[in-house]
Amino acid sequence: MIDAKNEAEKFLDEFRSFSNKELKNEIDVFNLIEAIYKKDNFQLLEDVAFTSKYCIGLFRILGQSSTEVSEEYKKDITENFTETIVKIKELFSNIISEFNEFDRESFKSRYFEMNQSALSNLMSLINDFSEIKLFLNSKKRKSF
Repeated sequence: MIDAKNEAEKFLDEFRSFSNKELKNEIDVFNLIEAIYKKDNFQLLEDVAFTSKYCIGLFRILGQSSTEVSEEYKKDITENFTETIVKIKELFSNIISEFNEFDRESFKSRYFEMNQSALSNLMSLINDFSEIKLFLNSKKRKSF
C-alpha cells in the first residue's frame, strides 16, 4: 500500500525545487495532496490543478474591466467563473471526504463559508493549485 504522507511530502519537495515559490496555504495543500494519494486518484490532483489554473485566468480577465469588452462577454466570463468556483468546491469536497470530521469542518469553514474571508482564502488556495498546474505540466513535458 502507498504511503500517502511520504508521497505528498515528496511531491511538494519536487514542487518547491521546480518553482522556488512558497505556497500560501502549504499545510492545507499538503493535507489535500495526502488525501488524494490516500484515495489513490492522482487524476483528482490533475483536475483540481487544471480547474484552478483556468479559474485564475478567468479571475484575471474579470479584473481587467476593460471598456473595450462587451457587457455580454463580461457576463459570460462571470458565469464561467462562478461555475468554475462551484466545480472547484466539488473537487475539494470530494478530496476532504478523506479528512476526519473535525478537519473536514475546519476546512469548510475556512474555504466554503459565504463571506469575504472564506472567498479570499479559497482564491488563495486556488492560486496555489494553479502554481502546481505549471509544475505538473513541466513533469509531463520531461516525460516525453
